[in-house]
Amino acid sequence: MKDKEKIKKLISGYKKYKKERNEYLDGWKRCKADFINYKKEELNRVETRIQKEREGFVLKILPILDNFRRAQNEVKKEGDKSNTEEIYSGFLKIMEQLEDFLKSVGVMEIETVNKEFDPYYHDAIEVIEEKDKKSGIVVEELEKGYIMNNNVIRPAKVKVNK
Repeated sequence: MKDKEKIKKLISGYKKYKKERNEYLDGWKRCKADFINYKKEELNRVETRIQKEREGFVLKILPILDNFRRAQNEVKKEGDKSNTEEIYSGFLKIMEQLEDFLKSVGVMEIETVNKEFDPYYHDAIEVIEEKDKKSGIVVEELEKGYIMNNNVIRPAKVKVNK
C-alpha cells in the first residue's frame, strides 16, 4: 500500500510540475512573441525616423537647387554679358548658402594649406619641390576634404612639398 501511495504522490507531483512547466513555457512563448513584435515595431519606428530625416535633409537642400535654377534662367534670359557680375555674385551667394547648409548639418572643411600632410585627412595627388617650404607640408589644395561627426567623409586632394 505504501508503494501505491508513493506512486500516487509521484504522479501528482509530476502532474503539478508538468503543469508548472507548461505555464512557464507558455509565458516564455508569449514573451518571445512580444519581443519579436517589439523588434518589428522598433524597426518600423527607426525606418520612419530615417525617412523623416531624409525628407528634412532634402527640404533643406531644395532652396539651394531653386536658386541654381533661378540663376540658370537669368543666364538664359540675358543674351548680352551686361549682368555677368550680378550672375557671378548670385552663384557666390548660392555657394555660400550651400556651405552654410553643410555647416548646419555638422560638415566641416579640412584645413590643408601650410599644414603637415596627414594621410588620414589628405590624399596626395602630386609631390612638388619648393625650396622655401618645409618637407611634408601641404602646398596647394586641389579639392576640399570634409569631416562629419569626427569622421573623414572625403579626404582633401592636395599637393605636398617633397
